[in-house]
Amino acid sequence: MIHEIYPKKYDPTYINRKAGDDDHLLCYEKDGILIKYENDSYSLPKCRDYQEICDAEYEDIKNSAYYLFEISGEYYYVIDLPEWLKENIPYYRKTEDIVDKAGKAWFFLRIHSFRELDPVVMVFAGATGYHLRNWKNVSKYCGCCGSNTKPSTKERAFVCTNCGHEIYPQISPAVIVAITNGDSILLVRNLRRPKNVRLELVSGYVEIGESFEHAVHREVLEEVGLRVKNVRMYKDQPWGISGAHMIGFVAEVDGDDTIVRQEDEISEAKWYKREEVPEYRNRLSVGSEMILRFKEGKL
Repeated sequence: MIHEIYPKKYDPTYINRKAGDDDHLLCYEKDGILIKYENDSYSLPKCRDYQEICDAEYEDIKNSAYYLFEISGEYYYVIDLPEWLKENIPYYRKTEDIVDKAGKAWFFLRIHSFRELDPVVMVFAGATGYHLRNWKNVSKYCGCCGSNTKPSTKERAFVCTNCGHEIYPQISPAVIVAITNGDSILLVRNLRRPKNVRLELVSGYVEIGESFEHAVHREVLEEVGLRVKNVRMYKDQPWGISGAHMIGFVAEVDGDDTIVRQEDEISEAKWYKREEVPEYRNRLSVGSEMILRFKEGKL
């Protein structure tokens, strides 16, 4: 899955450290992440790489970098580029259309497309940085008094310059459940997803005051009108792309297996036999891993 980066080791501990030339500077624009393409491969740019596109503003950009995390001795930061510079960097098109004569290109790649790249440690870093960048963007002002905030020098938090209120990163717990019915599994298509997104499992956020298992029963009943039994936890994983922490469950249909779709949420829901389950390119998400394990007869 996306966080399984062994032998690399992720360390989220916040340290008050300035960026160096060999550190990674992550940059995002809307739902895109800045990618460097060179020698037929994609990478997250390092600090020194930005000299290619930032010219005289390089030092200012480097000094404004906000520390994110460490992965096996490599340090990652997030930055904001000047608007004039971002306007000159394209969103993803065919790579051959944007490479220069030296075979290089800089572009913003949609985060959902970025997750299909290799290696997984790069995808994990980009997705986790995306989560923290989104939190940073909504923490500029205090929710108590509206004053400006500033980064804490002691921990990962933003502190109000007026009342001292502290804002910490937010993680939204969510459940995702593989519902089985003998030799079949329930796969759905969510209305909010693009039409080309593959089939997935029933999922949803945990509400305040409910347990993970209660959320499983509620979400399944709401989205597909089914009751489930023998609910067991499978695995959990961070999912920075949506700011969530996904808790995977397996459950069996309990009684009537007639599907009743929540029409404002689910566009398609159907039981699939093992041999009918589509292939998935990777197992980055706990959902895709459960689907493939079911297809293989291992769930």
